[in-house]
Amino acid sequence: MRISYIGGGTDYPEYFKDSPGGVISSAIDKYVYVYSNPLSDIAEENYRFTYRESESVKDYSEFKHPVVREMLKYLNWSSRMNMGTFADLPSGIGLGGSSAFSVAMCKLLELENTIVSNSHFAELAIHIEREVLKEPGGYQDQYASAFGGLRSYDFFGDAEPIVSSCLLNEGNALYLEERQMLIWVGETRNSSLHSMATVQSIKSKRVLLQETHEIFLSTRAALANSVGNSSEIFKLLSAAVKSSWDLKQSFTTKQVESVNEVIKIVVKSGIQSFKLCGAGGSGFILVLGEPDELNNLRHNLVGYKTFQPKIDMDGCKQLL
Repeated sequence: MRISYIGGGTDYPEYFKDSPGGVISSAIDKYVYVYSNPLSDIAEENYRFTYRESESVKDYSEFKHPVVREMLKYLNWSSRMNMGTFADLPSGIGLGGSSAFSVAMCKLLELENTIVSNSHFAELAIHIEREVLKEPGGYQDQYASAFGGLRSYDFFGDAEPIVSSCLLNEGNALYLEERQMLIWVGETRNSSLHSMATVQSIKSKRVLLQETHEIFLSTRAALANSVGNSSEIFKLLSAAVKSSWDLKQSFTTKQVESVNEVIKIVVKSGIQSFKLCGAGGSGFILVLGEPDELNNLRHNLVGYKTFQPKIDMDGCKQLL
C-alpha cells in the first residue's frame, strides 16, 4: 500500500491530460497478497477466486469480481486456476489497497513473462481499472505499488509517466519512519464515490491543483539537493504535507466528523503537518512530527489506533 505526501489529484487523467501533474508518494510495509494454485482434476469448476466471498466458475467471464474477470479476459487466460487474496488492512481506507491488488494480480498472472517491467504492471492495472472498468481515480497508486520506495511520478497527456529513482537512502528512510505516523479514524469509505467527487472538483477548481503541482515541483527540486540530509528531507516533506492538506480541503469531499475530532487533537498536541490519506471522507490520517511529539500525540489519542509505517523499497514482489 502507499502514502502520498504531495500532488494527490494531479494524477487524475481529467487533470493531467491538459496540465502536467505529479506526486511524491511512498510504498509502505502494509500489503495486499494474492496467491494461486492449480485446481484439482476432480474440481468441477475451471476457475476459483477467494476473497471476502468465494467464486467458482466454469468460464472466467462468469466472475463477479470485476478486476479478476477483466484481467483474465485481457490476457486470454486458459489454464485452470485456484486464486485468492487477503490483506494486512481493510479496503476503503485511503492507502491504495484496491490498486495494490490489481498490480499484484498482474504480476501473479505474468510470472512466467520474465521481460515485463514494473511500468508494465502499473500500466496494465491502470488499463483494467480506469479504461476497461471506467473506475474513477488517479494513477499514483498503481505506480507506487509496482515500484516501491519513496519516489516522484510525473504525469502529462498521453506520455508515459516519468518515475524517479528512490529519493531516500537507507538512513533517510529510517529517519523519516521514526517521524511519521498513521492514525486510524475508524471508518472505511467508498473510494469510487470520493474519486467521482474529486473528478467534479477538478473541473471547477483546477487552479488549486495547479498550485499543488507547483508545490510538488519545488519540493522535488529541494529534495534532489538534500540527498543524505535526513533532517532537511523531513522538513521538506512536512511542509509539503501541510501545504497539501491546506489545498486538499478545497477540492475533495467533506470529511466525516470523526476526522475533524482527530485533527483537533493533533493540532492541540502542537503538530502542524498532517493530512487525510486518499480521496477524502475518512480512513487514515498521516501525521509528521518529531518522535517526542508523536509519543505525546499517541498518549492524547485515547481510543484511537496508530502505527508508524516503514517504507517498502521493493514494490510488488514474489514471495514464494
